[in-house]
Amino acid sequence: MALFRKRNGDGGGRPLRIYYASDIHGSETLWRKFLNAAKVYEAQVIVMGGDVTGKAVVPLLQRPDGYEMELFGRRETVAGEEAVQEAENRIRSNGMYPHRMDAEELGRVQGMSVDEREEWFAEVMLQTFARWLALAQERLEGTDVRCFLMPGNDDPAGVDEAIEEAVRVEACDDRIVEFDGHEMISLGYSNITPFDSPRELGEDELYERVDRLAAQLEDPAKAVFNLHVPPYDSTLDTAAELDENLSVVMLGSEPNMIPVGSTAVRELIERYQPALSLHGHVHESAGAKRIGRTLCINPGSDYHTGRIAGCLIAIKGDQVRHQFVTG
Repeated sequence: MALFRKRNGDGGGRPLRIYYASDIHGSETLWRKFLNAAKVYEAQVIVMGGDVTGKAVVPLLQRPDGYEMELFGRRETVAGEEAVQEAENRIRSNGMYPHRMDAEELGRVQGMSVDEREEWFAEVMLQTFARWLALAQERLEGTDVRCFLMPGNDDPAGVDEAIEEAVRVEACDDRIVEFDGHEMISLGYSNITPFDSPRELGEDELYERVDRLAAQLEDPAKAVFNLHVPPYDSTLDTAAELDENLSVVMLGSEPNMIPVGSTAVRELIERYQPALSLHGHVHESAGAKRIGRTLCINPGSDYHTGRIAGCLIAIKGDQVRHQFVTG
């Protein structure tokens, strides 16, 4: 598939093609599309930039006549293995985790403390995540595709270890990886958010964590930054302002839109000037922006629609081109 028109003077040789996406929030449909992107877009490298897990378990409560479930406020009973599996697929496609259980287990979970319930949720989530990683092994086996995956600020503990143990998926968080003569540094933490998510850092610590990696780069001008949170006031980080009750602040009849990205990330991009900087986190701010010579990209996210928002990047020499793609 030729998505980039050849320009005169490009010379010979194939450019490095990277497919990047982020913030699929537990949607198994989008994970499958992400894995397929390597073949569809002829990408040698695919990068998932964080926030890969979902936030809710949907119980399928065993009844004498089947399983009872509630999805988006609609309660239904499904009977027969084929119908139950179809219901589970619907739940997974919407970024949640189906879990078959009887009344005894439901009562036990309802009686748990907040911390105990968080541990139970993590166990259910990791069962699904392990299947995702097995699917990646199946789809990428026998190819030369490099698949990099890191958690984002919304992803709980336990995800890291699962990624480390995966066969065809490579962990990249908080380290330097290399492909085709380019180094990539990655960090899945964000700056502080109103939501108290699992992976947040103050701006000073965020700066130190990324700077420690960037200082080890052999050639920052050829490097890729894979940082979950976008740079501050870059148009890639614009979101509605929230008050202390997490309600949207209105300016007249419209939400008050403000920059919510990281000042540390912006300062580091300005300082090191990598060839490319990849970001997610702020779903509604898809776009591309130059900060100095650095091309900064946030493909955004519409994970709830079943469409994956991604970006295909071609790097050749000191030239970086991009094309947003949705599938």
